Amino acid sequence: MGRSDGGRASRRTLGRPGLRDLIVDTSLLLAAFVPDQRMHVECAQVLRNVRPLVVSPLVLAELDYLTARIAGVDAELTLLAELSSGAYELASFGLDDMVRARSVVERYQDLPLGLTDASLVVLADRYNTDTIGTLDERHFRVVRSLSGRPLRILPADTDPDG
Repeated sequence: MGRSDGGRASRRTLGRPGLRDLIVDTSLLLAAFVPDQRMHVECAQVLRNVRPLVVSPLVLAELDYLTARIAGVDAELTLLAELSSGAYELASFGLDDMVRARSVVERYQDLPLGLTDASLVVLADRYNTDTIGTLDERHFRVVRSLSGRPLRILPADTDPDG
């Protein structure tokens, strides 16, 4: 299921009409993988119920560091095994993406947003989605997609009816 080719091809070409990619942030993944984190149950449910899941390499670096620091090396190894399982699309992030991310950071410099969060906005554009999995509502309620649309935030914006 997972690809590491940069995800330039649409998932809809894989026989999954109607599915939208979910770009996942460090906060959602950390909460899902570390049971004593705030909103663990809700975040774990998002990971179980929403596919495909796209992870920025910048998120991977943050997540690995924080998991090891907060929960220890055993939890880090479990996390790395899960991320290597093929259930996640590990997105590439090249020079063009850096240029676009810089413009996002510049646009929202009063937040400040930071490169990792900006990478999620860039990947959302590449994957043609407006849905970000994050607990960081403070930033992502303000930030817009590259086309100017508000972002849908999971688990906060989860439809209670399904």
